Amino acid sequence: EKDRVKAAQTLAGWGVKEVIITRGSQGSLIYFNNELFEIPAYLQDRAIDATGCGDTYMAGYLYQRAKGVLPQHAGEFAAAMAGIKVGKSGPFAGSKEDVLNVISASKS
Repeated sequence: EKDRVKAAQTLAGWGVKEVIITRGSQGSLIYFNNELFEIPAYLQDRAIDATGCGDTYMAGYLYQRAKGVLPQHAGEFAAAMAGIKVGKSGPFAGSKEDVLNVISASKS
């Protein structure tokens, strides 16, 4: 874990504004403005197809950041998208409502 944080800090030192490290079922790390956010994974009962989960995460993260959402919340949205994706074969085919439902269910 320390190596990942150090790598994020190194990249930030090179001028990278946001560093995102995905860690599969261990969630993700976002390093932004000298602050580290640990985002949990939204685990499915059974992983069907992990292919493309990282791409799905990045798409969700960028979608949210482009809308002005803060990094931590963008990471939660992205993690929920990846969680939905891993539970089904093929590319992500959920809706925004599906993603929000996953996030909401995890907080209740």
